[in-house]
Amino acid sequence: LKVRELYGQVPGGMFGGDENCRPGYSGPRQAIETCGVVEQMLSDETLLRITGDLVWADRCELVALNTLPATTTPDLKALRYLTAPNMVLSDRHNKSPGLQNRGPMLWMNPHIHRCCQHNTGHGWPYYAQHLWMATPENGLAAVMFAPCEVTAKVGDGAEVTIAEITDYPFGETVRFRVAASKPVRFPMFLRVPDWCTDAELELKGEPVRIEAAPRAYIRIDRVWNDGDEVRLTLPMTLRLTRWTANQRSASVHRGPLTFSLKIGEEYVREGGTDEWPAWEIHPTTPWNYGLVLDERDPASSFEVVEKPMPEGQPFEASVAPIELLAKARKIPNWKLDHRGLVGPMAPSPVRSEEPLETITLIPMGCARLRISAFPVIGYGADAQPWPEGPEELVGPSASLSSRGSP
Repeated sequence: LKVRELYGQVPGGMFGGDENCRPGYSGPRQAIETCGVVEQMLSDETLLRITGDLVWADRCELVALNTLPATTTPDLKALRYLTAPNMVLSDRHNKSPGLQNRGPMLWMNPHIHRCCQHNTGHGWPYYAQHLWMATPENGLAAVMFAPCEVTAKVGDGAEVTIAEITDYPFGETVRFRVAASKPVRFPMFLRVPDWCTDAELELKGEPVRIEAAPRAYIRIDRVWNDGDEVRLTLPMTLRLTRWTANQRSASVHRGPLTFSLKIGEEYVREGGTDEWPAWEIHPTTPWNYGLVLDERDPASSFEVVEKPMPEGQPFEASVAPIELLAKARKIPNWKLDHRGLVGPMAPSPVRSEEPLETITLIPMGCARLRISAFPVIGYGADAQPWPEGPEELVGPSASLSSRGSP
């Protein structure tokens, strides 16, 4: 709890641990190791298995769906050592001491970052392994959601197969289709995530009245027959987080997904082999925006645009299945520091005289370059201009608040 209180006041489910957690280095430009991402997921999965407490499923999903995908290139061939909620240049050049380690920590390279090479391959397999869990009374629990199929012995020992059909986390509906050689009674438990307040359930096409509190299970105890289908709907409303411990910056969420600015990504080949290339990722569009929000109803500040699901990798900027349109203004003084890290945040609300623009946000996991914690544009006496030039974080005395495709 103390680590998250001091270093985890950022979107994406992780915290600032660019080798170590360091006093004074706590903002959204601070990164986490790819190793740390995968190990955090496994810790959450293990605690979920031991306790059954769905807080661990919620935390695991945050990391898996928002931080893990961006640690690698979309084809999964190259990875970088460190990934941050706010990072708009992923190159091979040194970023220390803004990031703790010297060297090419942001280089998407399949031939270095040796500890992460071993760990990253565990992330998705362990996640898939923990989508379903056995329960007392010989039942089954769907604790996290993804397209999958599970075969298990239930009830009196009969074997069933349940196919899970869904576009989650991009879609709101999860269908469970039962295949059984004979009728069998067992309880099925379905998780309601902590962000969902109005879950709906259908059984064989008929609505079922349920009491479905957030971070709780729906229990369906019945005799199951071959072909039975359950339809779980998890309405995904827009939510806003204001990070009061990090300069009152704002992050936008829909369901389990956090959203980032869509930044043009140019993949520049820098080393590697033709089969296993290494890449830098450079921005091709502006990134220094502050959000313009309706403070009385922040969710009304965004328009949801649903797009077709891609056939392959959905966590890629060019094919993101969900986009949000938002109003924003540029902040000219918000710049990269001389090492290429996003300048530290100034306190919101921030004054900007730049023209009002419409920007596009995409799921954080789709964005290898991203701004995920935004300054908020304000007006009147409370709004302050952004300081001239990027401030350097150089030690513990710094404020805690503060060309192709692979």
